[in-house]
Amino acid sequence: MSDARMTPPQRAAAIERVHQSIALRSGAGCGKTFVLARRFAELVRNDDSDDPLRHFVALTFTEKAALEMLSRVRDTLKAFADQATGPQKTRICEWLASLPEARISTIHGFCSSLLRAHAVEARLDPNFTVCANELAQAQMIDEAVQ
Repeated sequence: MSDARMTPPQRAAAIERVHQSIALRSGAGCGKTFVLARRFAELVRNDDSDDPLRHFVALTFTEKAALEMLSRVRDTLKAFADQATGPQKTRICEWLASLPEARISTIHGFCSSLLRAHAVEARLDPNFTVCANELAQAQMIDEAVQ
């Protein structure tokens, strides 16, 4: 979806109200990922720091959605780079090169990275793993309740 095809509420959320907190609610296929990716890219573009990618987080529920978000942010930054010149173009190209390090992930992936970064304070083994075994999870919950 290009900027020209954005609805007025999408344009407001992604571009015009980029420095305001908002909540997006809509059904599947209505453009939420596009709007959030554009909003993320706009926030990065409008940040004056040396490393704006470190200032923002985009969280999703699934790995598939996180990959889609990352892809859309990349596409948006590429479009910004195509329109930019000189130092601004160089800066955007640097962001593109650093994009794999951006904090665009699932909620559980982001929380895991925070816990690993602060494992000592959280009193955790930094090599912890997330339990994906439902039976083991149920047993641990039962033990915790007891």
